[in-house]
Amino acid sequence: MYRLINWFFLFSFIGYLLECVVLTYENRHLVFNRGFGHGPFCVIYGVGAAGALILLEPVSHSPVRLYLFSMIMATAIELFTGHVMVKLFGTFWWDYSRKPFNYKGMICLESSIAWGFLGILFFRFLNGLVFSIVDRIPEPFGGVVAGSLLFFYIGDFIYTMDHQLKKRKDTDRFKRL
Repeated sequence: MYRLINWFFLFSFIGYLLECVVLTYENRHLVFNRGFGHGPFCVIYGVGAAGALILLEPVSHSPVRLYLFSMIMATAIELFTGHVMVKLFGTFWWDYSRKPFNYKGMICLESSIAWGFLGILFFRFLNGLVFSIVDRIPEPFGGVVAGSLLFFYIGDFIYTMDHQLKKRKDTDRFKRL
């Protein structure tokens, strides 16, 4: 179990790095704050990697089908997450509204195209690399790492949720005035 937890958080960290690099390039200044919480994790990438492993394995042998299904799955995850965040917080953490062919700033064609390529990269390279890295962590230490990551992220998630919900409540109260 600890290997799966470490695998999940390693993909969440890789997603965080990817987000920082892409946004630093697009905004032409360093961007570090890309996760929901305060740690260097974008857990939507861990969820996406787990979803890909479960749902896309049957098409992983066909590059065209893998590309299309990766594009659809990741775009659906992004759209769903955006809607949940709007319901909870009144906003979401990214904005594609300036990109062509976007829907409410939550999804856009450019990112959907990139998700397809990321799905191929996941199955051809990243998944094996991440599993081999996680397998190199000695067993007792791997459990400690997994427990520490879970403890940190759950605490950070609770703190961030509380902070964001209070912020939303204050914003809603201000709007009524």
